[in-house]
Amino acid sequence: MSHYMTALAMKQKGLKPAAKIVLYWIADHHNGETGQCNPSIKRLAECCEMSRRSVENHITALANAGLIEVKNAYRENGGKTSNSYTLCFGDVDAQNLRKGSAKSAQGDLQNLRMKNLVRKNLGIEPRDIAHSENDRFDEFWSEVPRKIGKGQARKAWTAALKKADADTIITGIRRYAAERRSENPKFTAHPATWLNGERWEDERPKPKPRKKENWELHYGL
Repeated sequence: MSHYMTALAMKQKGLKPAAKIVLYWIADHHNGETGQCNPSIKRLAECCEMSRRSVENHITALANAGLIEVKNAYRENGGKTSNSYTLCFGDVDAQNLRKGSAKSAQGDLQNLRMKNLVRKNLGIEPRDIAHSENDRFDEFWSEVPRKIGKGQARKAWTAALKKADADTIITGIRRYAAERRSENPKFTAHPATWLNGERWEDERPKPKPRKKENWELHYGL
């Protein structure tokens, strides 16, 4: 663990809560002596209490924001192994952080663990460290193509946030709504069923072949 890098990670501004958690745990795996930082996606998913897909999405966002650089790594047999990360935090408040980085980082880590412990003891969802994601249910509901069973959908939404972040789920329901447009609503999934089935990870359906016009059939086109 690098207390200096985790302290720097917590200082970064303008990040969504879930993305900041991913950044924190990447920094937590930074080796201050060797400079190596290569936690696996599986390890990060366990630490962040997120799905692998959510972690990968946040890593992409962090890379696009210029906070990390990601380098793919491969074994001698050509198989892919854990990515290598370079943390690009710059020297923001570097002098102050060097003086008190260990204390600051340990305090942040302790607070994070305490929050998770309290949530587990009280039966509150552990993944939603900042409640803002859970508050986005109304945004999700506005995109639902078949508005049935709002109460059940709300419960399913809370459970789904343990598996993926709100942005991923809302993007998925928008895509599903677009796919169901002009289709028989009788066969459109209820929102709770859609959430429980983790349908935000569905692959895009292949486009239906265009039906040929009579004149095209006549000329053999």
